[in-house]
Amino acid sequence: MNQKREAAVSNNLKRYGQHIIDSAEFAETFSQTHHIDTTVGDHTLYVSKTSLRICYYLNKLHIHTEIPDVVVGSLCHDLGIIGRDVKFSSKRECYRDHPSDSVEVARKLHPDLNARTEKMIRHHMWPYTLKSPGSKEGYILVVADKYCSIREGMRVIKKRLIDKF
Repeated sequence: MNQKREAAVSNNLKRYGQHIIDSAEFAETFSQTHHIDTTVGDHTLYVSKTSLRICYYLNKLHIHTEIPDVVVGSLCHDLGIIGRDVKFSSKRECYRDHPSDSVEVARKLHPDLNARTEKMIRHHMWPYTLKSPGSKEGYILVVADKYCSIREGMRVIKKRLIDKF
């Protein structure tokens, strides 16, 4: 991996999201599983880093993105999943409702949450939510989240296949 790019990823996460990463809510994400064999925290950090890498690529194409919004949105997108076994009666309800719950947690952790970032979080499950995220930053989060989810799932499938033989 490109060391300069990865240093920029780390610096931007610290600059715009350290207050979220240091929160009790974010610490809790590492105690709940997500996508079978990872944690919500690991998934969230992977999505955040992937989102930033997409932004850097777009920047090379002279397509400007709002890095602070991408960092806050990606770090907060799944915070509403925490406690899902108590909060939601089904997976379907969790899929549908956790984005709104994530917005509420994001508002607590980042009181200056702007409308674009709120919409990114609220609609990150698109197309399931039927409402698009409405900005390139929102689509970046959607793509990064789906990519990371698929990659995490494929890792589980690969492990099960290897263990089988």
